[in-house]
Amino acid sequence: MLRTVSFQDALKNLDLPGLHRNLFASPEWIEGIIRTYGTKFFVKYIEQDGRVVSYILYSVVKNFLEWKICIASYCDYCDGYVRSADDWRQFFQSLRQEYPQYRIAVRNLRDQYAREAGVFKELSRERFHLLDVRPPIEEIRRRIQDSYKAAISQSQRKGVTVRECPRSELKKFYELHLRVRKNKYRVFPQPFSFFSNIWDLFMEKGNGFLLGAYNDRGEFIGGNIFLVCGDTLYYKFNTSRHDSLAFRPNNILFWEGIRLAKRQGLSFIDLGSSGHDQTGLIRFKEHVGAQGSEIVHLGFHPEGYKFSKKRILKFATWFFTLPWMPNAMVKLGSKTIYHYLS
Repeated sequence: MLRTVSFQDALKNLDLPGLHRNLFASPEWIEGIIRTYGTKFFVKYIEQDGRVVSYILYSVVKNFLEWKICIASYCDYCDGYVRSADDWRQFFQSLRQEYPQYRIAVRNLRDQYAREAGVFKELSRERFHLLDVRPPIEEIRRRIQDSYKAAISQSQRKGVTVRECPRSELKKFYELHLRVRKNKYRVFPQPFSFFSNIWDLFMEKGNGFLLGAYNDRGEFIGGNIFLVCGDTLYYKFNTSRHDSLAFRPNNILFWEGIRLAKRQGLSFIDLGSSGHDQTGLIRFKEHVGAQGSEIVHLGFHPEGYKFSKKRILKFATWFFTLPWMPNAMVKLGSKTIYHYLS
C-alpha cells in the first residue's frame, strides 16, 4: 500500500530504514532547512506487513516563479530508500496524480533505480568525490599529491594554526563566507540563520565542527564546517581570506579534517559535488586522494510546462552582489531571496 505523510509525522509514527545513511536525508539536516526556509517536506512510502519497505523524501515548491517537486530542496543529493525501479514508477505516478502541473527534479547519486525507472530524463551531471579514511593516517598521507603536502608544510612554516572554534567564531566564518560568495562568485550566501540552525542541530550535539585557521598574528583567515552523519564526515562549507591564500589555509584545514575524521573513528569524508567546469576545485579534491563519481540530475516536466527563467532572481543576484554594495544589503537580499533558490 502506498501512502504519503509529512516528514514530521513520518518521524513520529514510522520506522524509516536507512534514514541516517547520508546527511541530506537525516532529520537534523531537514529540520535545519525547515527552520530556515519553511520548506514543506513529505515522505511517500510503500508499506507491507506493517513496515516501510520503500520510500522517497521530497519537498514541494510553489511560488510565483515555479511549481516543482524536489528530491530534495537544499540537498547536494537525496537518494530514496527504494527497492526497485517498479517502486519508483509507483512513486512517480502518485506524484503526477497529486501534482499534475508540477515538474519533478531529482539529484541522484547512488539510487540506480531512479535512472532505471524510465520516467526521467537526464538533465546534467556533476562530479562527486569521496575519500576513504579507513587506512592508517600514514597511508592516507602517502596517497596525497606531493604538491598538496608541500602546501601543508608551507602553511605550517608560516605559523598557521588550526583549532576547533566555539560558537562565538561562527560570525567571523560567516562574514568571510559572505565576502567570498559576493566578491568571487557573485552569488548570495545562505542567510546567517541557516548556519545558526545547523550549529544548534549538529555542533551542539557533537555531530559537527567549525575548524578555523589562524595566522601567526592570531587572525582568522579561513574556516571549514564539517558535519557528521553515520560513518561519514561531510566537508560542507569552506571559506578563506583572499589576501591570505599564500598561507594555504584551505590545504591545512582539510588535512586537519582528515585527522578529525580519524579521531572520530569515521570511515569516509564526503567532499560534495563540483561542476565539471570547476577544474580547480576538482583538482583540489583529487590531490587529497578522493575518488570521483557522478551525481546525475534527473527531471520530468508535463507537456506545456513553462520553465521559470528566474530573470528576477538573476537581476537581484547581480544587483546585490555589485562590488560597491554594502554587506548589510547582501544579507538583506539573502534573507528575502535565498528561499526562492530551492
